[in-house]
Amino acid sequence: MKYWSHLEKGDYVDVVAPASPCPRENLEAGCRWIESVGLIPRYPRDIIKGDVFFATTLKEQLEFMKEAVYSDSRALWSLRGGYGSMRLIPYMEKWKAPKHPKFFMGFSDVTALHLFFTQNWGWSTLHGRNVSAMSTEKKSKDRKEIQDMLFGKKEELIFPNLKPLNELAQKNKTISGKITGGNLKLLQTSIGTSWELEAKGKILFLEDIGERGYAVDRMLEQLWQAKIIHKGLKALVLGDFIEGEEKDGRDLTGLALRRFAEKAPFPVLRGMKAGHGDVNFTVPFNTRATLITGKKAVLTAETGGR
Repeated sequence: MKYWSHLEKGDYVDVVAPASPCPRENLEAGCRWIESVGLIPRYPRDIIKGDVFFATTLKEQLEFMKEAVYSDSRALWSLRGGYGSMRLIPYMEKWKAPKHPKFFMGFSDVTALHLFFTQNWGWSTLHGRNVSAMSTEKKSKDRKEIQDMLFGKKEELIFPNLKPLNELAQKNKTISGKITGGNLKLLQTSIGTSWELEAKGKILFLEDIGERGYAVDRMLEQLWQAKIIHKGLKALVLGDFIEGEEKDGRDLTGLALRRFAEKAPFPVLRGMKAGHGDVNFTVPFNTRATLITGKKAVLTAETGGR
């Protein structure tokens, strides 16, 4: 477990775009937020050149990422998700880990890079808002929390009022371990790759968007049959699963999650306000965490900053 260093006013933040493009005004709005808290956003002029799927060419994405990884900044912050992060990993595996870990934040497609940084380089990372989702015009508790984490004013995050979904989660128990996970679809995509999810002995966090009930059931079933999430998992904590309605308007994702919980040999809980919803609290990966199950279930985790 390698901690990132808290930032100070005037520090650089390297914005990276390993996945899809976004409107340039979203990039600029996110950078204004970074500037508003006293930091200096930095990114290549051609970070968004326009492509059907990707922010720019793979060659340029790799060049920009490598420059940011080995730069004098203390922070890497993903521009947005979408698709593309996994394409960088076979090349990044040949890179030598920097001597000092950096603050790294992003979510959705960026799940692939979380797995790489935590499993290959031992970094602690943060599953949270991409730069394109930051704005000085929008205020929220999770944005304020990010600011406090950056500068070391908040070194522990708390997720209260979790709802037990099976009998094991209803029992009063204290579980210690590290959190891993992210977007369910990306974790399924990791199966058979060099960055395959390593969940044994950990607390797994999952979230997703736009996946109907049967698709959620199928992805969980594949992870189960592949023994990625099986008896070695300490607990499963679920974030938001949104926009997965059927054609008739019903949302069956909750049913799929409950059915999986019933057969799981580990506690399964739901209620973390993290993922693709309007509120997206940050989830620290690869840091010390404690989950207390039962009627008043709560998860606490170190941010990973020092």
